Amino acid sequence: MRELVDSRRMENGGMFRALLATLLRLGTTLVDPDYTVEPFEAVVVMTPVWIGNPAPAVTTFISNVILKDKKTFIVAVGGTAANPRTIAKLEKRLIARGASVVGHSEVLGYIPDPKAVRPLDEELVAEGVLLAETIWQAFEPQS
Repeated sequence: MRELVDSRRMENGGMFRALLATLLRLGTTLVDPDYTVEPFEAVVVMTPVWIGNPAPAVTTFISNVILKDKKTFIVAVGGTAANPRTIAKLEKRLIARGASVVGHSEVLGYIPDPKAVRPLDEELVAEGVLLAETIWQAFEPQS
């Protein structure tokens, strides 16, 4: 597992810069980036969805990684569980980098509204298990 860390801190205007970069579909500077995926058979790209776009850190990663013939699965985590336009954008970018996209999943992420009903821990665990099974099945050889 690899976490992409944006070098810009979110306080002191960093969040505004990140949102602006997202709107303009720009990347960012990553802390200790590692774009090497050659040793892996499968790549899962998981990103929060900000304003209908992947996070700038994921945009940067995709712009720099070599995915030639890599089986790739996309997970979009958003304020709604449906982000088809974001999935389509990511799929197009990944294919342009040489990936073979084997599937995708869209999941509901954190909802900032304090009045929103929060899922129970058990529900989150069940959703995580289902996501893991979905990803596993996407990478299994088709007979």
